[in-house]
Amino acid sequence: MTQASESASPDPAVLLVCDDFFVIPRLEDAAHAARLSPFIIDAPQAFDAEDEPAPGNLPITEPLEGSDARFLRAVVDRQPALIVFDLSSTTLPWERWIQVLSTSAATRRIPLLAFGPHVEAEHLQRARDLGVVKALPRGAFLAALPGILTEHARQHDPEAVETACRGALDARAAEGIRLVQTRDYFAAHEQLEAAVLDTDGPEAALYRVLLQLAVAYLHLERNNLRGARKMLLRLRGWLMPLPHVCRGVDVARLRENVDELQAALDGAALEPSAGIPAYLLRPVPLRGPMT
Repeated sequence: MTQASESASPDPAVLLVCDDFFVIPRLEDAAHAARLSPFIIDAPQAFDAEDEPAPGNLPITEPLEGSDARFLRAVVDRQPALIVFDLSSTTLPWERWIQVLSTSAATRRIPLLAFGPHVEAEHLQRARDLGVVKALPRGAFLAALPGILTEHARQHDPEAVETACRGALDARAAEGIRLVQTRDYFAAHEQLEAAVLDTDGPEAALYRVLLQLAVAYLHLERNNLRGARKMLLRLRGWLMPLPHVCRGVDVARLRENVDELQAALDGAALEPSAGIPAYLLRPVPLRGPMT
């Protein structure tokens, strides 16, 4: 395996799933030109995903065991703005990985692009059928760089998020937090869900994090470790871009709490009878009183 390359730049990441060493430099140059930080996946080992997938059908939701789960978790942890697949690779399980990413709620917002030999049109169509937003013959794809990366990369506006986070909590979000603090997770999820549905600004990301946290706690209260794991995976994409404080919520401490809970779940057996210590269901950390 070639060492995966990751720029130290703060630019958003683009995952380049490609093992063609003639094409990789062109993809990297195009990524930098598009103000993206390239991370090369040239072998399944790059994401600790070299083993056979867990038994069962292709996933229709987040896989929790086996190489697919490790691949998905690695993608979630990096939160790329875009993922590009080289369909000509015979060593990278691009078909299965596209299926995992496009059907998992934790990753299906990430745009997927693909390219392959023009003589293998069935591969291009298969990628489209699985959820790739654009699949082009290799020549056309490389000729369109870096514009095609810029066009499809997920956009993030830190200034807009910072501005939104200086506002006041929605009243239903505040009530949802109060209910989480009193461990009434079902009622909390109803209040937070209403706040999410009625909010279309950047602050909706915070409300979605709190909603999914309340649902994760509810699953754990019912000893549903699988459900809790799925919620923690899903909330990471909304949590990671938030500033350290947002509308009175101590996001930095919340990240630490989520990481601690995730570590406990990672070490637990996925059995209905398995329990998680109640102290890990921590209150939402706040910076001052809710307003």
